Amino acid sequence: MPRRDRRREILDAALTCFLERSYLATSISDIRVASGASTGSIYHFFGNKAAIALALIDEAVAGWSGASRESFDPDVSAERAIKSSVRGLVSWGVESPLLLRFMDEIRTISNSDPDFANVRAVFDAGRNLGEKQYNLFVQRGEVKQMAFVLAHSLMLGPAYNYLRMAGAGRADDSSAPEILASAAWAAVRA
Repeated sequence: MPRRDRRREILDAALTCFLERSYLATSISDIRVASGASTGSIYHFFGNKAAIALALIDEAVAGWSGASRESFDPDVSAERAIKSSVRGLVSWGVESPLLLRFMDEIRTISNSDPDFANVRAVFDAGRNLGEKQYNLFVQRGEVKQMAFVLAHSLMLGPAYNYLRMAGAGRADDSSAPEILASAAWAAVRA
C-alpha cells in the first residue's frame, strides 16, 4: 500500500477551499474536513492558516522560477532574461491555473494583512531581485530607464491578464508564451 502524503493532502485541500470560499472565509476546520486530516496534523505541518498559504505561495514561486531559470542568470542578455521570465510565467500559469489564482488573491491580501508578513516577504524578495536585475540591464544599456514598477507592469502585466482570461476559459493559445515574451521585450528594450 503506498504511503499517504498527509502534508500534500492538506495543501491540496486547502487550495481547493481557498479557491471555493476565499482565503479569508476558509477555516482550519474547513481544511480539516476537506483533507481528512486531524486538526493536530494540520498544526503539526503548518502551524496556522497563513503558513499553509505561504507553503502554497512557495510552490507557485518555485514553479514559475523553475520555468524561467534562464532569467536569473546575470550574464544572460536582457532580451533572453525578460523573454524567459515571461515565457516561464505563462507556461507555468497555464499548467497551474489554480495556484496562479490563489497567488493573485494572496498577493492582494498580503499588502494589508499583518499575518502575511512572511508571504509579503516572498513577493518583496522576488520584486527586489527583478528590480536589481532590471537596473543591471539599464546600466548595460539594454533596456529603457524607467521606474521598475512601470517596467514590471509593461513586461508582466499582459501575461498576467492573459492568464486570468485563459484560466476563466476565455483564451488558450499555444503561441501565447512567445507572443507575450516578444511584446514584453519590445515594451522595455532600449
